[in-house]
Amino acid sequence: MKKKNTKQNITRRDFIKSASLLGGIMFLPSCATQRVKGANERFNVALVGVGGIGGQAINNLSKTNDSEIIAGCDVDDLRAAPRYKMLSETPNYRGVARFKDYRVMLDKMGKDIDGVIVSTADHMHYPISAFAMARGKHVFCQKPLARTIWECKEMRRLANKYGVFTQMGNQGHTSDGWRTIKEWYQAGILGKVEEIYTWTSRPARFWKQGVGTMVRPKKAEKIPDTLDYKLWLGVAPDQPYSSVFIPHDWRGVKDFGCGAIGDMACHFMDVPYSAFDLGFPTAVSAQCDPQDDFTWPYGSTIEFEFDNPCGKNGKIYYHWYDGYRKPKSIRRIDEDFIKKHGDMTVIVCEKETLTVSEYGTRLTVYPRKRMVELKKANVFPEATIERSVSPLNAHLEFVKMAKEGKMPNGNFDYAAPFTEMCLLGLIAMTQNGKKIKYDPTTMSCLGNADATRYVKSLYEYRDGFIS
Repeated sequence: MKKKNTKQNITRRDFIKSASLLGGIMFLPSCATQRVKGANERFNVALVGVGGIGGQAINNLSKTNDSEIIAGCDVDDLRAAPRYKMLSETPNYRGVARFKDYRVMLDKMGKDIDGVIVSTADHMHYPISAFAMARGKHVFCQKPLARTIWECKEMRRLANKYGVFTQMGNQGHTSDGWRTIKEWYQAGILGKVEEIYTWTSRPARFWKQGVGTMVRPKKAEKIPDTLDYKLWLGVAPDQPYSSVFIPHDWRGVKDFGCGAIGDMACHFMDVPYSAFDLGFPTAVSAQCDPQDDFTWPYGSTIEFEFDNPCGKNGKIYYHWYDGYRKPKSIRRIDEDFIKKHGDMTVIVCEKETLTVSEYGTRLTVYPRKRMVELKKANVFPEATIERSVSPLNAHLEFVKMAKEGKMPNGNFDYAAPFTEMCLLGLIAMTQNGKKIKYDPTTMSCLGNADATRYVKSLYEYRDGFIS
């Protein structure tokens, strides 16, 4: 495929135009016309969540001289220690201030911090991001953007209110994958979209989830001396400490995480969502394993229906599977292919069928011999959509573009409605078997008061963590 060397440079006109593609209103922050830093100045970063996935930020930002990590915040000294060591061994390291409480960090070092990278458990994404944005800090937040639909909308509102640059950490959005598919569709190679299938092996061997697998602790364990458990809980309701969900398996607990679809849909579903401008589904339904008020189900099958001009007869049907579940059959796809792959997206169009990897980096017309035929026929168009300044490195895209006064592609105006769409799958799980129809303007599930309850948090946030 021929490609032009395209660079991302979102202008005011481009940014406003993209709003219509997402079906919502975007507001260009006032800072988007100004450089945050001079060409030779570094963008000062604070990490909230140094252990675990925080190491990804350290590794990614070590590849540039555009930024410097000047502060780190983690509630667990033991888990953070290897990452601080990793940071100390990066080029240009000049020391880092260490904190356990992000509020103290921003109060003490706010004047020196340009951007905050949030890499915590899902339930603290919104509180920390809101606290930082209210202080004028640019924010990179890991996926999923937030734990509830209301939190997503609020994060988008605050980003526009305070005029800050933002980015969600789904690195696949910085890859060429969804851009290439959009170009192929626009060139008429694929034909109308009929159905999309995504399956993931999560949670499976990755974390505990589901009734009988993730069991509510009956008694409290001793809190490790290195952990500030109250700070880890943050806005969540007080409950006994347990190694059942800390440090890793909180993903399967409803108070803290968003299950398999929350963890993985922001990767897998981003490619079709962005390539075909899916917008909000008109209806969602789910069939899932047993669940209770503590844990998400181990396995689920979710059906999303979209009214979309890219779809055959104006409809696109998206099938999501997690846990041990997979589609039984897909038109044009061999059964062995489905059995072989634990994580995959398949896009069935009128003319061609695509197989797409997690981040959209491996994109193939199926079967492979058909891909070879199309290449020989030289039908694939040149790249027309601007590429990321840092493919597969969302942290670096955030820093580079914010520093130059340009809005990152994965900003909250894109990330909020996209994550809301994913979280509708969680709401559908709570209604196991019932079809829900969601109205984004009223933030309600039509005719279903019980489902609407899940648009917001079922618990009240503990005071002092958001503002």
